[in-house]
Amino acid sequence: MLQYCKQSLTIFILLVLLFAGCTDDKRPIPDVSDIEAPLEVLRFEQDLFGLDTNNFASSLAGLATKYPEFAELFSTSILEAGSLGNMSPEQLEYFRGFVASPVYRAVYDTTQMVFPDLKRQEKELQQALRYFRYHFPEADAPERLITFNSAFNYSSIIFGKNELGASLDMFLGPNFDYQRYSPGAAIFSNYLVRTYNKDHLIASLLRVLLDDLFGNAPGTRLLDEMVHRGKKLYVLEQLLPETADTVIFRTTATQQEWLVENERNLWAHFQVEDLLYNSRFQDIRKLIEPSPNGSPVLPEESPGESANYVGYQIVKQFLERYPEIPLSDLLVYQDAQEILEKSRYKPQRK
Repeated sequence: MLQYCKQSLTIFILLVLLFAGCTDDKRPIPDVSDIEAPLEVLRFEQDLFGLDTNNFASSLAGLATKYPEFAELFSTSILEAGSLGNMSPEQLEYFRGFVASPVYRAVYDTTQMVFPDLKRQEKELQQALRYFRYHFPEADAPERLITFNSAFNYSSIIFGKNELGASLDMFLGPNFDYQRYSPGAAIFSNYLVRTYNKDHLIASLLRVLLDDLFGNAPGTRLLDEMVHRGKKLYVLEQLLPETADTVIFRTTATQQEWLVENERNLWAHFQVEDLLYNSRFQDIRKLIEPSPNGSPVLPEESPGESANYVGYQIVKQFLERYPEIPLSDLLVYQDAQEILEKSRYKPQRK
């Protein structure tokens, strides 16, 4: 009987250790159920492609009345057709040509099939904005999302008083052949196109929100950039706690596994090759910006933005050591070297 008890205790301890080893070490998810997150969703692309192209000037004026700020932004900056209040006949015809174009109308029809409604996206964005209001109570939280088609010029934007815009033609999924519209265009490279889907839409919107909130990195060294971008990745994860790491870090499953397994090697490489304090953009670009891989600085199987993952880990360990620091204070901590030193960052051997 005693032996049985000893074996049972041993098995119990092993099970506890096993499950402890599998426990997610992410920051606890706060209860935000009592936080209001008003959100209005307007589908500009439906109103735009619903205009009467035979009576275009007057119908366009009606669109401008409904979207006084966004319609002007769309005309001047996105479509580059000129200001709605001072449009020449040629500019008006250019705008009308976009709406009447069989090519862009076909793209519009596809967006309506892929996104017949935005109920799921609205729910997901609202929940993320509750977390945003919780962590950044002093910041203006977006209360409006406007969707549009940009002829593949933009994906997500922020404008006005933190209003968000999503170009739905940039999230049509793997069944849409982007290459046919501009073969060889860099924006349609495979490593970018694989993120042009529904799963990445909300994360894309939140990225522009965080880019606006955090601004530019305070320095040009790799350490400055990777910690700054690591902050935004860490916050993005807190706003989307149920979202896959492959979306947060814009990786494939294989690339994400590579990052996890090679974190220690990455850190050692940055130190040995004197990259941490390197400010030459051409030397560090593929380490901090989207890229098909990190080659030639890193192995061919590594993803672009690998340094940002290490920056995220540094920020994560910093906040684990100082759990009393709210996320909003990441806006105050600008010294990457201070964050690194206080984090006592030391990647574990996998």
